[in-house]
Amino acid sequence: MNINNVQQNRLSKEKSPYLLQHANNPVDWYAWSEEAFERARQESKPILLSIGYSACHWCHVMAHESFENDITATLMNDLFVNIKVDREEYPDVDHLYQTFVQMTTGRGGWPLTVFLTPDKVPFYGGTYFPAKPGYGIISFPELLKKIHDIYQNNPDKIAQSVSEVQKILYSLPHEKIPGNLPDPEKSFSRFYQILKNSFDDTYGGFSKAPKFPHVADMKFLLQYYHYEDEKLAKDMVLFTLRKMAMGGIYDQFGGGFHRYSTDEKWLVPHFEKMLYDNALSIPLYVDAFRLTSDVFFKNIALETADFILRELTDDEGAFYSTLDADSEGEEGKYYLWDYQEVQKIVDPDLQNIFCEYYGLTPAGNFAGKNIPYMNRSFESLIRNYQMNKVKTFRRFQDYKKELYKNRIKRVKPDLDNKILTDWNGMMISALWTVYQLTGKQNYYEAAKKAIQYIQKYRLNEDSSLSHFIKNNDEKILGYIDDYAYFIQALIDGFETVQDQDYLNLAVRLSHYTLNSFWDAKKGGFYFTDMNADTTLVRLKQKYDSSTPAGNNIMCLNLLRLGYYTGNKEFAARAEDIFRLFQNDLENRGYGIASLLSAFIFYYFSPLEITVSGKKALKPEIFEKLFQLFVPHKILVHYHPNLNKTLVSPDLIGNRENPSGSAVFICYRGSCSLPLESQSQIVKILQSLSLNIQ
Repeated sequence: MNINNVQQNRLSKEKSPYLLQHANNPVDWYAWSEEAFERARQESKPILLSIGYSACHWCHVMAHESFENDITATLMNDLFVNIKVDREEYPDVDHLYQTFVQMTTGRGGWPLTVFLTPDKVPFYGGTYFPAKPGYGIISFPELLKKIHDIYQNNPDKIAQSVSEVQKILYSLPHEKIPGNLPDPEKSFSRFYQILKNSFDDTYGGFSKAPKFPHVADMKFLLQYYHYEDEKLAKDMVLFTLRKMAMGGIYDQFGGGFHRYSTDEKWLVPHFEKMLYDNALSIPLYVDAFRLTSDVFFKNIALETADFILRELTDDEGAFYSTLDADSEGEEGKYYLWDYQEVQKIVDPDLQNIFCEYYGLTPAGNFAGKNIPYMNRSFESLIRNYQMNKVKTFRRFQDYKKELYKNRIKRVKPDLDNKILTDWNGMMISALWTVYQLTGKQNYYEAAKKAIQYIQKYRLNEDSSLSHFIKNNDEKILGYIDDYAYFIQALIDGFETVQDQDYLNLAVRLSHYTLNSFWDAKKGGFYFTDMNADTTLVRLKQKYDSSTPAGNNIMCLNLLRLGYYTGNKEFAARAEDIFRLFQNDLENRGYGIASLLSAFIFYYFSPLEITVSGKKALKPEIFEKLFQLFVPHKILVHYHPNLNKTLVSPDLIGNRENPSGSAVFICYRGSCSLPLESQSQIVKILQSLSLNIQ
């Protein structure tokens, strides 16, 4: 084809913002489709598969260097059939080929560059390849020529590679025969020691640079503290959460977290903002407030939720995926500040103090400009300058709002407006926790509206979910993550507002997952629906990556629903998952925290809390339960007018209080008398040897 005459390629017909970013490339791109593989078979060409996502900085770099280059594009078009995939649209495709690249190179990431046979079998892969050779990395044009030469002139070598890869890939789904239930002490204490030994006691976090939030690890640590009274487990989390929120990884003037920190101090972020990072962080900060009553943590949770509602919310209530790291071709430009620019907005009497607090200097801390961060605690600032805490805080808040108003006049980062079912489920759960904490109707309405969106557009008549609507007539069938996180959101919603419809739908969807995702021979959930078009092999994703694995979240969902409904099959399937992954739970380090959290729920058992009485859904005594750090609870509100319900009779039988509202707390078969005051509730919880503040 003559690339000089190309205006737009096939990707111009796609809905994914990431694919649309490449619609004007001179590359003859295909989306993931049988059409591309059929052409490769007919022309005896290998596939060049490029996987990325819209906010991926190095994806942009490789695109500018190679995919927008006419000479490189000509090589790609002449030698290969080229496929571009948005990893957020097709996480199963990304998971399979990431696994291959990680196995063969020891590393993965995006952009992912993989060469396949026309039958989709990978034979070579890597991540970013530069336009020119350097640092021991072959240039992308050289790589294209080399792969083509081997494919055409040394087919035996390709055949041998394909055979070896097929053996490895086909062996992945075949786990060992399930064993016994894991040893709790070995599982919990071993992982705690791993996190303890890797903890950075200077800056927080559990790794050197780059630093990621490790949300699932911190959630496990708080639960471990709650049950084992290991104070250091709590302290490591609180210290890390504080350092993160004070750093540049947190958007100090707009709220919300960037993807990760490139340095050990949480100062210089990779500036993209992902829905899932923020959705997963909010409940942690809510729990930090519950543990400490420190409004610092509460403010971070609310600011992050408000950022999502303000900047990543669709008119119909669903949530968008991502804000890009780049604007005007520069990473982070939208978020950087000139010292003088800030001084013009802040009143003279507080200019120096405000800039000191947020680490703003004339020289800057990043490419001559400033990434705002909290240079010190607000309390120490107030003490040092002998200022009124309340008045100064209010003025600082006003300045932050004014700075934000000025910032939104800049050229904004691109928005990836994909609406993904799993990420929306995460955000709905986050909103329930914020509503529990504040009782503010806007958070309740936002959660409710988002659930209604998923029900309207992603819930199909056969009880299946769609992951993403690609075009008007093409839906991507849901993955286990979509079910796991949406079911979790429904259970959280039922726990919060006691809407019976939420519980009913959660049960209905759980039955669907057991019918369509469950491995009847060995247990565990496959990543893809049995009705989906499997790429090569049907894999189970048991390890946490950017988000906790859906298999593990679904395990916890089944345990919770088992308590709520009395359905013993749900609990039995969760036990099967623990047996299947016994070795991982007892011996693995990172990547298994979300399954350990489910196992903690199983081993220690949740509190069963029944609020009984005719009063409104959230009397004061009920609200108190949401202010306490109780990580595992089964909470129902029973009243005589309750009609048909799936709630287990064990949770509501003989739990009535004729005199009015009361709370019954049961733990491992032992129940309290009716409790009618907040102090009684706390006293009972503390008597159970649980760390209740």
